[in-house]
Amino acid sequence: MKLSDLYKIKGFPVVTVTLTLISFVLSCIVWLEPALFDYLCIETRPQYFWQYFSGCFIHNVEPKWVMWVHMIMNFMGLVPFGIIVEKVLGSKKIFVLFLTELVVTAVSLQLASLNNPTKISGISTITYAFATVAFYCIFLVLKKRETPYLKQPLFYYFAFQFWGMLQMLLMMNPVNALTSFVGHISGIVVGIVTVIVTAREIKVKI
Repeated sequence: MKLSDLYKIKGFPVVTVTLTLISFVLSCIVWLEPALFDYLCIETRPQYFWQYFSGCFIHNVEPKWVMWVHMIMNFMGLVPFGIIVEKVLGSKKIFVLFLTELVVTAVSLQLASLNNPTKISGISTITYAFATVAFYCIFLVLKKRETPYLKQPLFYYFAFQFWGMLQMLLMMNPVNALTSFVGHISGIVVGIVTVIVTAREIKVKI
């Protein structure tokens, strides 16, 4: 099995596509009307119930070009990894994974900001959850060694993504970026739990 075969598994990644489209649309809205950021971002003392949901799809708009660079980087992980997870586990389970990460992120951020309420935004926490499961799937494919991994173009892209996500995580620390650190770690933890729970199903599928 090749890495590209992960994308040939039957099924349309409706959840991944929908999440990406929602994120793109909300980002465009905030980009056009920056004042809406305060109504859509995650607030650790939320004013509106939808903020925990909408806040996971946008980024701060100052400066605007940074927002789009950040969003594109997130999409570069969310789309390819989300499709793999959805192809392997199915749309229902990746949707449950998404909802679980939303709840875990909300609770984690509340605890992390007890003494310092703040505003947060970003789909990267969900991307980290999807990526953790996807990396396990990729590991299983490479472990079989049916095709030398150095001859698979996708291997280099996934290696680049892994290094980039790891490097970004290492740049954070509980001292100067507590909420960001906790948010990203929550995605990894949820992803690891998902792998443990679904490991047998993943192995059968791959």
